[in-house]
Amino acid sequence: MRLLPFLAARGKSVSLPMADASAESLMAVLLGEAGEEAAERLSAAMKSDPPLVLWTACAAWQLHGLRPLATRELAAWLSRHASAALQWSIHQRFTDESFGPLAAKLAVRLDADFQAGELIALLSRDDSDVERERALLLGLLGGAEEWLQIASEDKSFLRGVLPDWLAESASTRPRAVCDATAILEGRSPPPSGLDLEEIRRRAEALRLRWLAPGPSLINLLPTVALRMARLASLELEFHAAVENEKLEAMAEFAAGAGHEINNPLAIIGGRAQLLLAEETDPERRRELAVVNAQVKRAHEMIADMRLFARPPQPEPKRFDLAALADELAVDVAAQAADRKITVSRNGDCGPLEIEADPAQLAVALRALCKNSLELMAYDGRLEIGISALDDLHVQIRISDNGPGMTTEQRRHAFDPFYSARQAGRGLGLGLSKCWRIVTKHGGKIDVESRPDQGTAFTITLPRRRGDLPA
Repeated sequence: MRLLPFLAARGKSVSLPMADASAESLMAVLLGEAGEEAAERLSAAMKSDPPLVLWTACAAWQLHGLRPLATRELAAWLSRHASAALQWSIHQRFTDESFGPLAAKLAVRLDADFQAGELIALLSRDDSDVERERALLLGLLGGAEEWLQIASEDKSFLRGVLPDWLAESASTRPRAVCDATAILEGRSPPPSGLDLEEIRRRAEALRLRWLAPGPSLINLLPTVALRMARLASLELEFHAAVENEKLEAMAEFAAGAGHEINNPLAIIGGRAQLLLAEETDPERRRELAVVNAQVKRAHEMIADMRLFARPPQPEPKRFDLAALADELAVDVAAQAADRKITVSRNGDCGPLEIEADPAQLAVALRALCKNSLELMAYDGRLEIGISALDDLHVQIRISDNGPGMTTEQRRHAFDPFYSARQAGRGLGLGLSKCWRIVTKHGGKIDVESRPDQGTAFTITLPRRRGDLPA
């Protein structure tokens, strides 16, 4: 039996099994498949592997707060984060026969999940694509608690590892899921023409395929995942070194150019202000006011560039991150009210003390919110959430239901001078400044986004800094 990496919560961990066919798909993704091709391969594997769907849902929730609406969203997340997420503990076996004594329970659970999946697929044929995909996902996760109980007898573990959205969805389950459950439990008769015996036969075939052994090459999956993670780490270190060189070059340029450009700008602005004070013609006053405004804009762009290249060091102190998030939500809601954009606060509501520079952190978070507001249409939704990942790290998540980003836009989201908006709207330094502030605090920022599916920025920060007194 192949085991997925540990799911950990509340100081405990549990391993879920997976099909050998899924391990083969994961190996292919790690060794080169990428983008839509990798996501499609994993999506197909997940539809035949309920434990893999559950593991991915839990891991994506713990790492990035993902709330998927379809199996393909989980597959896309895993294809992007495979090398980081698929890390087996040195204390964990990849092949373990400990599930052997539980073979009967395993078979019953697989049969139940596959029967539910087959039945939901039939009952949701006339639903919208979104509703059908959500129904199929929740059908695959219908036995989530039972899978965790098979893997661990400690029921207190369940609440810590299962995603919040899964419990919340219990009260809003799609019609197809409710109907399938009632039919399989014998509380409702099947629709006319529906052959339950055929569904059971197909479910049994899927179970046998799930249990079928794969090639011996998949035994190398943990080793491949470890080496690919190491390669990814080396690439990050290389790109960080290149980025530092670029920043230093930019700093030198900004200092020299700032001096050379600011001097003539100051003269132009000064002369324009003198002329404006003496001018009486309204049209000329308007033109001189435009000159002054553009001089000011040029000064601000140079200042932004210098600030990005060499920002001030953070001045950390202890403060309540929850209070900062609450204040931010109120301020952003006031800015968004005229466009009927809903701003909500979720996650931890109680005090969450961290050590950071509250002023710089507020600048970074406001830049993220401003970016979302500028790109969202009327009646949009913006969510600001914070949570304690563990004793050492906190997570801040700002998500919206705006237009999302293309792959190209996502790749350059934090690059200075890159903007997805039209020309003439600034240098595109807003998200770049946010990235600089977060990295200066020893944190990292990730973006999850697809066209027409919104954008989510996730900031991970250390809770404590070694340069503060205890």
